[in-house]
Amino acid sequence: MSEATVLCFGEVLFDCIEGDDGAKECFLGGAPANVACGLVKLGVPTAFLGAVGKDALGEQARSQLAAIGVDVSSMETIPSVPTRQVRVKLSATGDRQFVGFAPTNTLAFADTQFLGSTISPRQVAAAQFLVTGTLALAAEPTATTLRNLVQQMHSQGKAILIDANWRPIFWPDTEAAVAQIRPFLEAANFLKLAKEEAELFFSSSDPQVVYGRLWGDVGDRAVVITDGGAPIRYCWHGHLDTIDPPSMAVVDTTGAGDGFVAGWLYQLLTGTPEDYRQPDWQHNCLQFAVVVGALVTTQKGAIAAQPTLEEVTAWLRDHPQRKIKMS
Repeated sequence: MSEATVLCFGEVLFDCIEGDDGAKECFLGGAPANVACGLVKLGVPTAFLGAVGKDALGEQARSQLAAIGVDVSSMETIPSVPTRQVRVKLSATGDRQFVGFAPTNTLAFADTQFLGSTISPRQVAAAQFLVTGTLALAAEPTATTLRNLVQQMHSQGKAILIDANWRPIFWPDTEAAVAQIRPFLEAANFLKLAKEEAELFFSSSDPQVVYGRLWGDVGDRAVVITDGGAPIRYCWHGHLDTIDPPSMAVVDTTGAGDGFVAGWLYQLLTGTPEDYRQPDWQHNCLQFAVVVGALVTTQKGAIAAQPTLEEVTAWLRDHPQRKIKMS
């Protein structure tokens, strides 16, 4: 297996979608795991860094990630606590609502116990990007493991993409959560926020305002703010713009944001720091990411629905009005 170009740090879990009739379907998920699978399907060597329980679901998670092609050599197995399950309700339009944890509504799950002892210096040295969210900050020792890895990546000149992925059910105290998360976001080179997250952490959903409050006039970073099916807005190296998402027949929105992140990273890996400063290149990059995210909504399951590069390319070929130049 090739050395991973991207490291995805955080939770792997099972999204258990509950129907009105009481039926339940469980799908492998967790934002960092979703992104890892999305990247591999786009052809990017990627490793997942996180922990599962010593249980049947933990083995299933590990084997499913490996079968897709994700490097799982740095996953840890924690014998004392279970692999996390999240209960999800879907609306008639496919929008999701997280309603609790299973089998018991507790915070004691394996993903909170990741020590990172399996992460090798060689793995960090080979990677170009670290991708993470903020759920790992909700419990120790995983929170400390994440902060240490971010510091290590920064010290080696690696880039960090953070998708805030705010989930209130992971945080018993919202005020304390904001106090932890808000300064952590400053570590990002590339930051994705949902509109409600931007308003929670920065009291504004204007990407230029968020950018200024995070980094002042530092010019080599990007903030993208998403809002469901509404146009995304971004501030990247001082350039402001919007992108309309394509219209899709939505089945399940779970993992759409993670698909967007995978698409964004795929394009970032094709570019250079000089490209990142060019408005046309930025727009092309994020157009691609929007299409990847939208395609995820056309099927059930955050990972099962992640498109391959061939599928994205075929969709773009059939919709030339998107005007995306492939690298």
